[in-house]
Amino acid sequence: MSKRKMYPVNLILEGRRCAVVGGGHVALRRVRSLVEAGASVKVIAPEAVDMIKDLNSSGMIKWINRPFSATEIVGEFLVIAATDSEEVNRSVAWAAKATGALVNMAAPPLELSDFTVPGRVEHGKLIMTVSTGGTCPELSRFISRDLADNFAEVYGAWLDRLIPIREYAKEHLSSSAVREFFWRTVLDDAVMNLVREKKFDKAEAMVKNAINRFRAES
Repeated sequence: MSKRKMYPVNLILEGRRCAVVGGGHVALRRVRSLVEAGASVKVIAPEAVDMIKDLNSSGMIKWINRPFSATEIVGEFLVIAATDSEEVNRSVAWAAKATGALVNMAAPPLELSDFTVPGRVEHGKLIMTVSTGGTCPELSRFISRDLADNFAEVYGAWLDRLIPIREYAKEHLSSSAVREFFWRTVLDDAVMNLVREKKFDKAEAMVKNAINRFRAES
């Protein structure tokens, strides 16, 4: 996996059929992430930890309480192999690939994965991800904690301010080309230093003033 080139992407899974094979704590982490993303989640495992059982009882997922069978993943968009058996994980991967599903190996053999799951930090609409290409997940987790502690809250709050400002810019700047040039230049060191100091009102005023200047010039 580490020698292959990767294409970073944030995948929209809302309403998509996704299966997790395995019922342990590793599988549970994947299940939770899929549920949070709005996926339609199926878990296939003869045994499962209590939280998976609870999610099944609440109707948030569907738990297939039996060993893996290739017929269970037909029609799935994404399949995650997360059992403690490398033989079963291989079977899951090859069966999923045969149906055209995307495959992630949460347990060995990792080289059969179509993608890795990055470390993730969220604050509102801001999502920051970190990946080492599957080579060192521990480093990804460390960097993710650093982002959460030092960046997520500040930039997440600034993003909340920028969303309505972008709508204002759409209304008052003449063309997409002008808007593109504007946004490439306006978030300069002066504005972003104010953001880092949490002086959001001043930063917002600078951006709005810049919009009005661009409006007058364009």
